[in-house]
Amino acid sequence: MVDLVIAVVAVIVLIGVAVVLVRGERPSPVRLVAALAVAVLAAGAFAVSLYRSQTGDDSEPAALPRVIGSAGPDASTGVVGSTAPAQQGLGTAVVKVEIPMSTASKYPQGAVWLDPPRAGTDPYTGDISLLCATPGKNDTVQNCTGSDQRIWSAEPLEGRATIGPASGDPFADPAACDESNGVKYQDGYLELAAGKAYCLHKDEGTVALRVPAFPAEKPLPARLLVEMAVLTG
Repeated sequence: MVDLVIAVVAVIVLIGVAVVLVRGERPSPVRLVAALAVAVLAAGAFAVSLYRSQTGDDSEPAALPRVIGSAGPDASTGVVGSTAPAQQGLGTAVVKVEIPMSTASKYPQGAVWLDPPRAGTDPYTGDISLLCATPGKNDTVQNCTGSDQRIWSAEPLEGRATIGPASGDPFADPAACDESNGVKYQDGYLELAAGKAYCLHKDEGTVALRVPAFPAEKPLPARLLVEMAVLTG
């Protein structure tokens, strides 16, 4: 807007100089040179201002999205962190975490640390392990490959946490993870359903977890995207 105003003023100055040169008495060489100099400056200001108003050079740069970083329980472990910005729910920040699925065993598996929410590089550690299994196959045969039926589950293998289905939506209402509201925590295997919320509890606090959709990658699922939110800590 400021550039357009400057351009208009420059045009007015040009018109004024032209009127003086055409209608006035024959100017002296000094006045003629001065008038031409003013005209050149006004024309330059007009051109630059018009260009800037069209290209938007004076606009402020767009704000960059915030990126959530992560640090592992041990800085030397190179923990994989969340690469997505936090989203704000109804009072609770939702963090998206990508869990790499290891195939070192016959079960594609990944680990989750809860404080703060993040993925681990070792699928057999962490507070909660997430794994994919195939009905009818044991641990000597590759599970969840090709057209296999897939069952996803969570299990606190290291005994550092307990887990239970939420009584509602803890991402909107943290009370949905309270035992007083009927939440039953367990320290073993729990089958997961897409879109359903679960509560994970440690001495340090409670974290909500849900898997919006399970991967359909073939022949094996390579990663699992989960949403987490710290409710108490």
